[in-house]
Amino acid sequence: MRRQKRCKPAGFLRIACGCLREMLYIPNVNHDPAMNLAMEEYILSSSGIRDQVLFFYVNAPSVIIGRHQNTSDEINAEFVRKQGIQLVRRCSGGGAVYHDHGNLNYSLIFPGDPKLNGDFSDLLLPILDALHSLGLPAELGGRNDLLLNGLKFSGNAYYHNQFGSVTHGTLLFNSDLDVLSKALQPSYQKLKAKGISSVRSRVCCIKDAFPNLADTEELKEAILDYFRKEYSITTRSFSESEFQQIELLADKRYRNDAWTYGESPAYTIRRFFHPSCGLIDFRADVREKIIQNIRFFGDFFCPEEISSLEEALKGTPWQESDIRDLLLRAHWDSFFPDFSVEMFISGLFSVKEDV
Repeated sequence: MRRQKRCKPAGFLRIACGCLREMLYIPNVNHDPAMNLAMEEYILSSSGIRDQVLFFYVNAPSVIIGRHQNTSDEINAEFVRKQGIQLVRRCSGGGAVYHDHGNLNYSLIFPGDPKLNGDFSDLLLPILDALHSLGLPAELGGRNDLLLNGLKFSGNAYYHNQFGSVTHGTLLFNSDLDVLSKALQPSYQKLKAKGISSVRSRVCCIKDAFPNLADTEELKEAILDYFRKEYSITTRSFSESEFQQIELLADKRYRNDAWTYGESPAYTIRRFFHPSCGLIDFRADVREKIIQNIRFFGDFFCPEEISSLEEALKGTPWQESDIRDLLLRAHWDSFFPDFSVEMFISGLFSVKEDV
């Protein structure tokens, strides 16, 4: 049995006696972001696979929107349209990211594993260890980034459903950072929270650190070589019938404008919060002192489906006591475990507004 150099998350500790840790690798040469996200979801939810899975993909130029974000607030729509950049929303929280052929995406899929929470940095350790083995002095930064000399080259996110968990991320190898900076248009609130002036000012590519690697394919193979040394890797491919199911899922969700753009209802109340789980852009339509509609936008991570909390809040009187009681009954801490009800209530009512 190989000696582990550092503590791995529970999912990485299933070791058969006398054997390396087991993992399934699924090869993929597809560049359609809708199909790649559909493949990832299919592996977790519909394939029947019970082993941990390592999955890579490289997307054609695209912007991938976080699960809770307001799409129109995150992109330069005119630039994205003129450049023919695809726009797809993923199932995980976090912020919008730009993908192209110079960016390698990875997924670590854990069927049946316990629900993740806002701090999922342990699940990044296998990728971090793989990069260290190649000689890259990468380090964890913040809640979900990998950094090189203080600059971000990898953003990571997670999601969970009844079938298990997925953590996935980007590896900017040789992406076009000028296009990235023009396509993404984060809010002033997010830039302020990060303490930066622009997206371009905080990102870098890692190609200079790997002069002998030509492209993302060689980077993928180098990382895969590391995993083959650390894990007992079995390779599995999708069948033709599975591809048909994946195509249906891509059409139903990831190519669906209703999913990609969502709704952006009118609001009379707007508040910004910056807890450890990420930026929360809270918007409520309050008329006659009653909440008519409500949305939690942002790049936050949330263990539960936030729409159920939004639905529960509709019809609640716009009063501190009523909202507090409702949030406690709705188990607020299961949505935002590191952000207390009292902190949220205080932020809601700290600004006086006519509603």
